[in-house]
Amino acid sequence: MYAALWQMIRSWLGVSGVDPQSLHAHFYQFTHCLGGNKSWANVRALRAVLVLFNKSLLVGINISDSWLYKAATVLSCKVEKIPFMYLGLPIGGNPRRFQFWEPIVNRIKSRLSGWNSRFLSFGGRLILLKSVLTSLPVDALSFFKAPTGWNTLCSKKEHGGLGVRKLKEFNIALLGKWCWRMLVDREGLWYHVLVARYGEVGGRLEVGGRSVSLWWREVGRICDGVSDIGGGWFGDSVRRRVGDGAATLFWSHRWIGGSPLCVQFPRLFDLAENKTITVASLFSLGTEQDGEGWSWRRRLWACEENMLEDCRALLFDISLVSNVSDIWEWLLDTAEGYSVRGAYDLLTIGDDSQMGLPFELVWYPQVPLNWCGIHRFL
Repeated sequence: MYAALWQMIRSWLGVSGVDPQSLHAHFYQFTHCLGGNKSWANVRALRAVLVLFNKSLLVGINISDSWLYKAATVLSCKVEKIPFMYLGLPIGGNPRRFQFWEPIVNRIKSRLSGWNSRFLSFGGRLILLKSVLTSLPVDALSFFKAPTGWNTLCSKKEHGGLGVRKLKEFNIALLGKWCWRMLVDREGLWYHVLVARYGEVGGRLEVGGRSVSLWWREVGRICDGVSDIGGGWFGDSVRRRVGDGAATLFWSHRWIGGSPLCVQFPRLFDLAENKTITVASLFSLGTEQDGEGWSWRRRLWACEENMLEDCRALLFDISLVSNVSDIWEWLLDTAEGYSVRGAYDLLTIGDDSQMGLPFELVWYPQVPLNWCGIHRFL
């Protein structure tokens, strides 16, 4: 029955070639929200494997209500409609609407209203406010782009604000982590799901058409450098460190210079017959002027030959190292890789400005910030 359940889940997701053992890491994601082909065999597989149906919800996708209610009766569980809450996140709603964020706003209100401000100092209230506002929405901001805008609260204390994180930039930094995972975690089940849903061309996931989810559209905008904030900040902060060159695309990956070679030499890239050739393959065929590694759609003109010489000049000092894999580097921290904090700091560089008189009145810069509240007792 376990094999039957795994086969059913794979058919729902449209993935193949994934180790069934990886199901354990994602198993509980399917115990409350299940949908798929209209098949009683699927229902029997669920009945045999899963437990505690009285606490579970059954959601149907492209399934008639009558059949869904029959299946729920057999499984002794409840029927849920889209949108619904799952693991604290609203599923199936539109994150561009304020109603979508009401459950999170209500959680923040509930957490803040539980404290009596009379027993908290000004510093204590500030710490509580920052903790709640920057921790409770993290899960939602990791998946959805929020309609935010509250610059006054987010300015640093040195500049007259309260030091609360800027949710819009924090939101983008969290979504940027998915871009990083797409580079370094391509064996995960989640990546196979995206490949099955949107397709993969030249080692890069397709963004999709009108049917694409809002989450994937925003992640794609960050990867493509057309995000509302920071522009191409993500692409400018990653680089391919070449070992044997077997997994690095010669034209498309940023591995030499400040940008991919297709950007540095767009004319040559347009003329290249093999636009997905790897560094290892091109070097093995030869990088000389008339080497077999250069394959063009037509004979190069004189100006294009000069471009090729400039390109070849960049390769003179490159030496491939056998048995050493190529890896992605996060330029802000090549040792640890991508971090939300590092991305947030990058996105907020230069945003704060001195606010003059209000800063002096509120924070008293002549004394350390931790002692600002003592002045009233002196």
